[in-house]
Amino acid sequence: MPTELTEAIVTGYTDYRDNDRMLTLFSASRGRIDCKARNCRKPTSKLLACAQPFVFGEFELFESSDRVTVNGCDVRETFYPLREDVDRFMVASVCTQLCNNVIEHGAEDEALFSLLYHVLSYLAYSDSDPKDLLIAFLLHFLDHAGYRPSLTRCSVCRRDVRADTVLFYSAEAGGVVCVACPHGGKPVSKLALEAMRRILLLSHDALNRVVLKPELRAEILPMLRNSCAYMLGENDRCVALLDRI
Repeated sequence: MPTELTEAIVTGYTDYRDNDRMLTLFSASRGRIDCKARNCRKPTSKLLACAQPFVFGEFELFESSDRVTVNGCDVRETFYPLREDVDRFMVASVCTQLCNNVIEHGAEDEALFSLLYHVLSYLAYSDSDPKDLLIAFLLHFLDHAGYRPSLTRCSVCRRDVRADTVLFYSAEAGGVVCVACPHGGKPVSKLALEAMRRILLLSHDALNRVVLKPELRAEILPMLRNSCAYMLGENDRCVALLDRI
């Protein structure tokens, strides 16, 4: 069977045997690809540079008997600065792991690929606060996954709440809840809701424009963490990573 070339980002790996590594690739055209990189952990291996987290490149893949092997890779970007900053590395890890939770084998997903690529780029090469980029990623990720939080209408009664002064946010309800409806959420400021609305209007290549005050980050991030936990389950690895940020 001939080899195939596909552009992809390494979103996960597991060491295997003495020198091999099992890679999870995210391809815009093929979705999730689980493959083996043989002998990639040897210092002389031609696959050493590509078998690392966050690497973006054109991978040469060989598929046989339902198994995929990496034959080579033209590395386009390593996002190396992520490895020099613990906070940025943690945020990048959350983003790639969240993608792994939703990408499907053989399913094209150019929108999510674009979101991940741009956020990794800004994490590595911009001065943007990593928590601001994480908030932007989480909002767009939840939207892409079908869990976009309701921010202008009560999630229970569907009434427009933009003029209300007292509001709550409930991940279980699906977003903002008015004071008249039952909820298990926590109070949310109108400023936080407006910030989230504006972030969702941004294109992926404009997410580096997100600049939030510390008090807004502290308010919004736990809400989005709870929305991810509602979507994935409290015991999901990504939720545990979010709790460490």
